[in-house]
Amino acid sequence: MSDSMILQDMYFTTPEMKHIFGDRNRIQKQMDCEAALADAEAELGIIPREMAAEIMRCSQVDLIDFEALQADFVRTGHPFIPLVHAYKKICQHQAGEYVHWGATTQDILDTGTTLQLKEAYELLMKRFEELYAVTAEAAYRYKDLVMVGRTNGQQALPITLGYKISVWGFELRENIDRLHECSSRAFRGQLAGAVGTMASFGTQGLEVQARFLQKLGLSIPPIAWSVSRHHYAELMNDFALMAATMGKIGTEVYALQKSEIGEVEEVQGEGSVGSSTMPHKRNPFRAMELSTNARLVRGCAATLMECLELEHERDPRGASAEIPIFTQICSLVHASVERAIGLVKHLHVYPAHMQRNLDCLHGLIFSEAVMMQLGKRMGRQTAHAIVHELSMRAFQQECSLGELLKQDPRVQPHLSAEDIDAIMQPEHYIGLAPLFAERIKQQKDAYFSALKHDR
Repeated sequence: MSDSMILQDMYFTTPEMKHIFGDRNRIQKQMDCEAALADAEAELGIIPREMAAEIMRCSQVDLIDFEALQADFVRTGHPFIPLVHAYKKICQHQAGEYVHWGATTQDILDTGTTLQLKEAYELLMKRFEELYAVTAEAAYRYKDLVMVGRTNGQQALPITLGYKISVWGFELRENIDRLHECSSRAFRGQLAGAVGTMASFGTQGLEVQARFLQKLGLSIPPIAWSVSRHHYAELMNDFALMAATMGKIGTEVYALQKSEIGEVEEVQGEGSVGSSTMPHKRNPFRAMELSTNARLVRGCAATLMECLELEHERDPRGASAEIPIFTQICSLVHASVERAIGLVKHLHVYPAHMQRNLDCLHGLIFSEAVMMQLGKRMGRQTAHAIVHELSMRAFQQECSLGELLKQDPRVQPHLSAEDIDAIMQPEHYIGLAPLFAERIKQQKDAYFSALKHDR
């Protein structure tokens, strides 16, 4: 869908990601690498300073004739040589002869790609943090709003909406922490020459590499990584985990918006249409997109894992697959996080529907609460058997579990009618649900306080 003017921005990418992974930014990042390399080599006396200065002056993508560059790509069939040729055209005083001194194609392509990924990462992290913030605030806002908790697709026990949203929040935070930790490995540059030994730089290889990567703001690898690309796979898999969490949010909203449940609903924009044939439909399109995009991202990440088994000291098969995969993953994840922020921030909540659903099983969701109280008096297993028997009767006869309990001679000596009524109040059996919602907000506040201090 990357060539669809209608669909790409609607579902699969964003203008920001199209810029980051577009041709102009890709070429600019490669030119940034050539400028940094020339500067580092001039500092060490490897190339003349005036030549480095000219290379740096000319390292602007706006100076490139893209029609000529494209024609050269077609003619040479090489992924980088046309840019070297372009430098010879735009540099004066023979400075183009000093471009790419001692480097190999993979050095510049890999380092340029890393710069693109770092730019995408920084954009994504800000949006992940925004999603985390709005999710934590939503959890706290609804910390006391009682609803039905469900297990195995069935009504289970009361929880609060804030508790449900807290689960999303803690998962988002773990993903953010994982991405912070991963960044120390993900954004390493590459400058090692043809087979990784730095032979073309003589004895100055490590110093050239250190200065080159310092200028670009990238970390120094312990060894050439032309055939060791696990750090890329780690970053993309961490993005896939974040996409999965957003997919979880979408899946949950999708489930809770079903007509039979109707407890929450994604915002329906003015003029939005749910169906071309059924005018009443209010479909959870944004929620569905989160789930769909998460599946696509996981597929891309899995494909990247297949590219890690590479041969010898250089095997471009892995690197050749990376650019379209990186573009797809980052684009899908950014499209998703923008939708997820709006979904959570503007989520419509229907407390009356929650109360209706709490009541629809005629008290069966309090079976555990009753069993626990009876168990204190007659033993848990005996209490479980009695409550199970009465629960099955209430289900089959569609009558009140509370009334059956009040009438049962085995229960009457231990629990009064008033006791049973008190037990069967949803707000009396939500456990520590509000506490977890308070905890996610406290965690969020501490995170952003520390972030503000660090910046």
